[in-house]
Amino acid sequence: MHILLGLLSVIGAIAFFLWRINMAGKAASELADTAGELANLPRKMRFKSKAGKRGIDVIEDPREAAAALVYGAIASGDYVTAERKAALAASLAEVFEVSEEEAKELVARAAWHVTSLNDPINAVNPLTDRLIATVGRDPMADLKRLMDAEAARNERPSSDQRYFIDKFARRAGLG
Repeated sequence: MHILLGLLSVIGAIAFFLWRINMAGKAASELADTAGELANLPRKMRFKSKAGKRGIDVIEDPREAAAALVYGAIASGDYVTAERKAALAASLAEVFEVSEEEAKELVARAAWHVTSLNDPINAVNPLTDRLIATVGRDPMADLKRLMDAEAARNERPSSDQRYFIDKFARRAGLG
């Protein structure tokens, strides 16, 4: 009888230690998961801050903001064809001194930002303010000239295009 009791004690002790090792493994796994979540917390917070905003509200690159403004000037007058996008990409590559691929990407992002709005005119104020805050007022005259040149690729800029460019000029303090 005492042998049976001793055997049960040993089995109970082994079961207890196995259970404790299992619990320690689970605690270590939960600790690793928590560490992973904490490591991703800054990325999650950036995403949450951007998630509820419009596309133009998350633009950080001044070149992207300028490209969206120029694209908006073109799009406010007519449908933007592939040829117009290619011409805009060539102009942006020259003005911003970037590769043709980067310029095409800027045009694609600008198109996405502008077409996500109900009306391209809604992009003027926030993007102009962001540009002035990041690069100052000096480059605004050059950007207006680029807008005028791109709008003039038609025989004559439409009244909507003129309104867009004039609104930009007023907001940028150009007159």
